[in-house]
Amino acid sequence: DAVLEQTLRDFIQLQSTLIAVGTQVVGVRRVGWLEYTFYTGAEGTFTYPLADNAVADPTKIGTANYSVHLRKGQGRCVFLDATLLRGESFENMDRQQLAIVRNMADVIDDLILETLIGGAGQTVTVAGGSEWDAASGDAEKNILDAMDKVFENGRVSGNEPMALIVPTKHRSVLLQTTLYGNVVESLEEHLKRMSNLTIYYTRNSRLNDLALLLIPGSETAEFFQYNGDGFQETELTRIPGVGFDWMLTGYMGCIVHEMQDGAASGKNNRICKIDNITA
Repeated sequence: DAVLEQTLRDFIQLQSTLIAVGTQVVGVRRVGWLEYTFYTGAEGTFTYPLADNAVADPTKIGTANYSVHLRKGQGRCVFLDATLLRGESFENMDRQQLAIVRNMADVIDDLILETLIGGAGQTVTVAGGSEWDAASGDAEKNILDAMDKVFENGRVSGNEPMALIVPTKHRSVLLQTTLYGNVVESLEEHLKRMSNLTIYYTRNSRLNDLALLLIPGSETAEFFQYNGDGFQETELTRIPGVGFDWMLTGYMGCIVHEMQDGAASGKNNRICKIDNITA
């Protein structure tokens, strides 16, 4: 039973994270704790050259820290005996369970995007009248300006791939073809070829009027799911005289890593918001 429970838990967590968009741009870890404290040891020293008889001074690492807390989430549905007697199939029950798993993916997405927006260390604001869906909009310039901010101020080498999360309603802006030099291609293809940028589209309402540009990966931000002992991911319980109660439980949290890059507490200069993109 324990093996079956763990297998089902792993499957549901994998399914829900694969559906989500945010999990494509942050690190994803399954952990055995509910709270963890990170120390910001991002700055170090390496002295060169040294005399053969010399020893480098130790790096002075402070005690600045930040924490992530995993919180409980839950979905639940009841399958009544009466609905089965009226002909509802187990296929429909499976679809209802899958709907809750999909909604869990939406919650994961919302949590990650909320964390990334709140942790953006930099902002590019589109001027009024130049929004992406306006006639004089220049999405390419706004995106390149955001790239400049990330590579100028973030703790990066300058050669990292980038990710851009955009509201789905602006797909047409990025997919419309234009002549760049002597090549006809969309802005999405142009940016991908020119700057190793991957674009993700989302219908999440948090990105109604903004886009997010970031260096993807676990150094920028991480999403955690509890996968240890002590609770059941799924429970199917008989309600006497009524039917079956099915419950999905999960503990999760997300954190933007602090890089000692000049950004304020809780923020990271590897993330840049592009505001006011919708007219």
